[in-house]
Amino acid sequence: MMTISKKVEYSIVFISYLSHNKGKNITITQAAKNLRLPYRFLGQIAINLKSGGIIESKEGKSGGYQMVKEWERKSIYDLFESLGENKAMVTCLGDKSCIRIRKCRMKKIWEKVEKSWYLELKKIKLGEI
Repeated sequence: MMTISKKVEYSIVFISYLSHNKGKNITITQAAKNLRLPYRFLGQIAINLKSGGIIESKEGKSGGYQMVKEWERKSIYDLFESLGENKAMVTCLGDKSCIRIRKCRMKKIWEKVEKSWYLELKKIKLGEI
């Protein structure tokens, strides 16, 4: 069975928290404490989400993070991309070649599974969280 990384799981929890605190700047310290997530790891996730255009930050005394405008239109696939989690499901679909590729009957199946997986992730919008 496929598993979702803690990075993706925690980012969804963080996004949900920010979206329910609309208009408020939430610090990593606040979020980590209230969500019971590791502070440093959440900080790294926030940097990725900011780079991916999902959240924005404000510096200073009343600073923190909040969702960007129209964040609801972003997809779960966009989230995966911003976190660097849009990797190939199996080695032969990625950058590396497989020694069994010439006799492999599974590559086309994995391509089909991966394509449908990514299409579904693109359909699910963050606003559904």
